Amino acid sequence: MLLLRRIRSRSGGGSRGGSLDVAEFAGQAGYRQNPSLWRTAPAAGVVCACCTPVVIIPCWRHRGFAAVTPTVATAGRCTARRPPRRVLFMPGGHQGALAERRAAVLSRLVLLFAQGRDLVELADDAVQLVARETGAAAVFVYLWDEDEERLVLRVATPGPQQTGVGEIRLRLGEGITGWAALRRRSVIIDRDLQEDPRFIGFDEIEEEEFRSILAVPIADEQSRLRGVFALYSKDEAAFGEDELAIAVEVGRLLATGLLRAETVADLNRQSAAAHFLLDFPSVARTALVPCLQFAARRLLDLLDIDVCMLEYISRRESGATPIIFAFRSVDGDNRVWSTHSRVAAQSSIDQNCAGLENSSVAIGMGASHGVLSCYRRARFRARDFERMSVLATQLGVLLEAVDLNSVGSSLATRLRLTQDDAEAARILSELNVEGPVCPVVVRVHSVRGDWETVSRSLKDTLASVAGARGIVLLHSTWGMVLVDAPGGRVSADFSVRLLKALQRLSDETGLRASVGMGSVSPTPAQIRQSINHARQALDWTEAYGRGLPVTLASYAEIRDVLPLVEVVSSMAPKIAETARALDPLVRYDVAQGSHLVRTLAVLASCGGSVNEAAVRLVIHRNTLRQRMQRIEQLLGLSLDATTDWPVLGLSTRVAAIRVDKVRAASRR
Repeated sequence: MLLLRRIRSRSGGGSRGGSLDVAEFAGQAGYRQNPSLWRTAPAAGVVCACCTPVVIIPCWRHRGFAAVTPTVATAGRCTARRPPRRVLFMPGGHQGALAERRAAVLSRLVLLFAQGRDLVELADDAVQLVARETGAAAVFVYLWDEDEERLVLRVATPGPQQTGVGEIRLRLGEGITGWAALRRRSVIIDRDLQEDPRFIGFDEIEEEEFRSILAVPIADEQSRLRGVFALYSKDEAAFGEDELAIAVEVGRLLATGLLRAETVADLNRQSAAAHFLLDFPSVARTALVPCLQFAARRLLDLLDIDVCMLEYISRRESGATPIIFAFRSVDGDNRVWSTHSRVAAQSSIDQNCAGLENSSVAIGMGASHGVLSCYRRARFRARDFERMSVLATQLGVLLEAVDLNSVGSSLATRLRLTQDDAEAARILSELNVEGPVCPVVVRVHSVRGDWETVSRSLKDTLASVAGARGIVLLHSTWGMVLVDAPGGRVSADFSVRLLKALQRLSDETGLRASVGMGSVSPTPAQIRQSINHARQALDWTEAYGRGLPVTLASYAEIRDVLPLVEVVSSMAPKIAETARALDPLVRYDVAQGSHLVRTLAVLASCGGSVNEAAVRLVIHRNTLRQRMQRIEQLLGLSLDATTDWPVLGLSTRVAAIRVDKVRAASRR
């Protein structure tokens, strides 16, 4: 095996007289005839005309030879020091083959970039192709982020370096890559990569195994920086003029491809934004929650964001504000979630949006219909904000129309009036209600001042008492509160706190209202029954309330006496007839200041017993009999055993209330 051979010059001189014929050396070494030796053959030393040693290194990648001059001359030869140089010599015919291979690589890249696909996907395919054709151990693409003013590693060949994708960020001038970007100059380092003063190491990349690097800046035709294309090798002196030429061409094509793909992406987004409203399915055009859910999912792609939150505020309905979330998924199956609880919404933001950039715009034009909030890793630019504003304005127009159609089918009204258990359960699902709840029905009779202002105060009051997990639904003068009931029980003091809070609001706003509290619904399937119980309690307090501005009844308290409503209803015609017959007695008491109506009421409650009534009235029996005679004269009837004392007792109570009202009015 040839370890060292001295080649004499063609001129026939000694070792100092002529020039080196590398091709002749290659022929004598047998490399041209036996290409299989190129991969494993040792280096062969020669001496040039100036006595500087020249090392011939087989270059198996390019099927040629590299002639390298060391910096220190061989002892006893020439004392001159020359910088190392590397020249690639190709055996006959292989220089053309290399040109063909380079042209084939570039043609494939041109076809690749002409497709106008996603920016990162485009760069990833380019990286795989270049790594395969150049034999580089690793290929990186850093893209310039104008907002962060950083070079961000976006694409890397498979290996440990993949962990740095999206994480490594370089300033201009930082590291060898940053230096190439700052100077807009290509960089080749043949050896001792880690010793270069510009070198910066990263834990995400196992760079100690790399010996050489080729970094080429990516710039468009206007010389705007787009990124850096970097090739790493585990061999020293792995990159030469040919790899540099390919890398430069790739950089140019990559810049053009990035610009083209970016332009196509912008045009696609603009076209999609123009058709935003046309894309909505029919169900999303007539119902509020489906409309918001479809919009949130669609906005993920139109705005290139990771999380979209839509918080809707109706100008017609003071009910619970629907809050819709859409989350981008890696597999493309984007998830949509809705809630009416601000606490749950804030918890979702804290959990899913930590560390993300945020930008928000109002929904609608003029009066706001809510807020569109967007979250993503990259910063939002001015054009992103403009696109958000345009889409939010379009969405506001659609929501206005949907809201007009959905007023009659608001959640509060639907829950209160539905006769279908399945429909009631679906509404609870829309409200994201899963556990046991207790429905509370509210009916407002009158307010003092502006109703819109009072309704907002009422909503805040109800929400404050209901707690963080409670849901408040208001529609016109009707409202419903779904109170969280963990373990199937509501707080023992809830009704007391609610009544006191509403009484304070009544003192401030003149609110007059009735409240009915239903039973606890263990599951959504039983919510309709619980709402019916709340309505029964509401009817009770309105019928038998004590005339206070705010009255409240609980189903648990009135459940056992509810049949009384049916009893009173059956007696109502006869009571009304008897009450009218008592009119002469009412007029007499008002005119004379007497108490005959009250006397008759006590007598009726005692079942006509004179002795018992006299004791309760604290008068003598004879005095009572005199009053009874006067009553019989005024009414033209006899008070005896045949009298219907229960009906008369209820009728005299009604008459007594009439007397009290007339007297109160006369004193004013």
